[in-house]
Amino acid sequence: MNFETGLFLDKIPYVKAGSGPNPIVVFNGGQAFVRRPAPSRTSRDAKRIARMLPEGRPFYVFGYDPAPPAEYSIETIARDFAEILRKEIGPATVMGISFGGFVAARLAAEHPDLVRELILTVSAHRFSPEGRRSIARQIECARTGDFAGLLDEFGMVFRRPWLNWLVRLRFRMERKRLHEKMNDPDVIVRGLSAVASEDFGRDPAWLKRIAAPTLIVGGTRDQFFDVTAMEEAARAIPNARLALFENETHMLPVERPGDVARRIADFLSRP
Repeated sequence: MNFETGLFLDKIPYVKAGSGPNPIVVFNGGQAFVRRPAPSRTSRDAKRIARMLPEGRPFYVFGYDPAPPAEYSIETIARDFAEILRKEIGPATVMGISFGGFVAARLAAEHPDLVRELILTVSAHRFSPEGRRSIARQIECARTGDFAGLLDEFGMVFRRPWLNWLVRLRFRMERKRLHEKMNDPDVIVRGLSAVASEDFGRDPAWLKRIAAPTLIVGGTRDQFFDVTAMEEAARAIPNARLALFENETHMLPVERPGDVARRIADFLSRP
């Protein structure tokens, strides 16, 4: 798979694969600003995401502003992404993964003319209580430069125990080089703080403004978005369907990409 990389608005990194009409635009998860951007990581992310998407459809993967302003928020990101779609790509199928789901949902609500279909993958409009506590710990670790502690929050996110063991082993091996691999602490804090407010997601009424047909895909044991949050979002969005995978965690797209891809393909091929 050949990837084209570049910047939108002279600040938003993107990867593009394929060409032609009817693109899928993917808003990446929080790892896109937690880890320092690198060509090898960008390529790995795009290949991982491609396994969830229908063959033959061109797609873009958006990253995030590498120097976010002090007042950085989901609304700020959604405005930038709306400008990119309006000027560069046109209306598209939009998929948000984890953190990217917050942006995708807000974009669909505020700019319905730009979103043909909406897919929220391991995401919702708010965190679960466990997820909110984890984000608070991540922000504190980033503020103090404790990158090892920040990554420890992801040490048990897989369903399969051996994958969790591999993740912890990798983190141990990287500990001495974490300052080379992790992003600037201020960038991480601003990104996470965009969704850390106590009021964030408390009122789901704005979801009713989403006009696009919507698919929400998640696992029943997700550590950041519980079933209650996903069901709440599915009820509030007028034309939404919910696909839950029993006993799967936040790593559902990594552990079962084929099954996720089939649900997405079925959703996108509906009459």
